[in-house]
Amino acid sequence: MQGVEIEKKYKVKELPKDIEQYNKIEIEQSYLNHGCKPTLRLRKYNDNEFILSYKARKKEYKDDLSICDEVELTLSKDAYEHLRSKIDGRTIHKTRYVIPLKDGLKVEIDRFKDFFEGVCFAEIEFKSEEQANSYIIPNWLGEDISNQKRVKNGYMAIDAKDINEYNDLILKK
Repeated sequence: MQGVEIEKKYKVKELPKDIEQYNKIEIEQSYLNHGCKPTLRLRKYNDNEFILSYKARKKEYKDDLSICDEVELTLSKDAYEHLRSKIDGRTIHKTRYVIPLKDGLKVEIDRFKDFFEGVCFAEIEFKSEEQANSYIIPNWLGEDISNQKRVKNGYMAIDAKDINEYNDLILKK
């Protein structure tokens, strides 16, 4: 995949009651080249798909952390394991639920594990800035947290030190 990514992140007020009926993906995510630009991200999906991503924030959108250039390359399992041995920080583990929305969009709900156990937020990737700015989100989603550094997975993997930083994103059972 190659192109511009326009996404927003939201708090989750409550999970949809039928969440288990939707497609679910187990994700392992790590980062390389900490402190350098662009970001290099490693991902493993469901133990059988391996991706290296190059992500760079678009210069003209310095204040909007939700718009960036992104290129994804498929890796072999061996290449993934080799790069995985060189990561910076911690590996993030999460379950992602993919829920279709109107207008051909989807919301991806990430429920984190391990160090971030209980943390949950959602992302919607939009087709244009106009759509992102005018879209009416489902009522079970809350505040737009797109520009909060703490919800960037790179920050979570490298810089997060205290789970208490995420108390407002932990879903109560």
